[in-house]
Formats: sequence, C-alpha cells, structure tokens
Amino acid sequence: MINSSKILDTWLFTSNEWNDFVSIEKENKKEDNIYLGIGILIICIPGLMLFRGTNFLTALAFSVPFALLLPFLRIKFSSPHLKNNSRGTIIKIYPNYLLINTKKIELFGKRKWIMDMKIITTPSNQKLLEFTIEWMTSKGNTNDETRIPIPKDKEQKALEIIEFYKKH
Repeated sequence: MINSSKILDTWLFTSNEWNDFVSIEKENKKEDNIYLGIGILIICIPGLMLFRGTNFLTALAFSVPFALLLPFLRIKFSSPHLKNNSRGTIIKIYPNYLLINTKKIELFGKRKWIMDMKIITTPSNQKLLEFTIEWMTSKGNTNDETRIPIPKDKEQKALEIIEFYKKH
C-alpha cells in the first residue's frame, strides 16, 4: 500500500464546469446500466428456461426484478459524488483515494486496486481521467470506472499522476 497522507494534487472546478461534467457522466452511467439490465434479461430468461425448466413467464418474473434492481443499486452506490453543486467542486487526489467535496472514493485497499488509468476525451472535447478500479468478490474479480474531469491547466499533471500509479 502507498503512503496515503501525501496529497498528489488538488483540482478546482466552477459550478458550471462540474455540473456539465455531472450531466455527461450520469448519462454514461445510465447507458452502461441499461446495457447491464438488458444483458441480465438476455442471459437469465433462457438460462432459467434451459437449466431450471421454467416456462417463459416464470423466467421473466424472476429476471425482470434483477434486471431493474441491480443497475439501480449499481448507480446508487457507485456514484454518490455525482451531484450538481452550486458552489463549485474541489477534487483532492491522494495516493489511496479521491476526495470529491466530502465523498471519498477508494482507489486502493485490502481488496481493491487500480487496474488501469487513462485519459479519455468526450464528444464535447472535455478530457477525463478514468480510473478502472478492480476488487475481489467471492466469484472472482470485478471492476468499475470512476472518471473525473481534468482542468485545462492540469493536463500535464494528469499524465504525471498516471505515471505515479504505474510505478506503484
């Protein structure tokens, strides 16, 4: 584990910059979770019919609640930091976590680590720093992406942060 008390950088955003990012990111998360729900239906309905011998309506009755509930819970728990803000936002980047206003997003822990980091560009030409965070579950590893906007004057610092994590 890395020394978590040393701050790597602080990024400041106006309320308009942050709120624009939040609307884009919420749409991305929503789209990802719609695909997850559809995937659950596509796999569960035939799976229940083939392996459990249920009819279509019973398989549908069991699959639909999971297809709705899992994406909803995933959005709820994976993005508490994605809230519109009228004052502006401060992101502090520490070696083991991100602090977005008062919300802490763990990057490293006993069973959590950064799998990948990269800079992506949105269709509106905004640059985002994407952390792919992986963690252990009882059935194997899983992961999720956390993205934060990169201020225009911090693009070089974002590259340095990526290099820092590659070394550690």
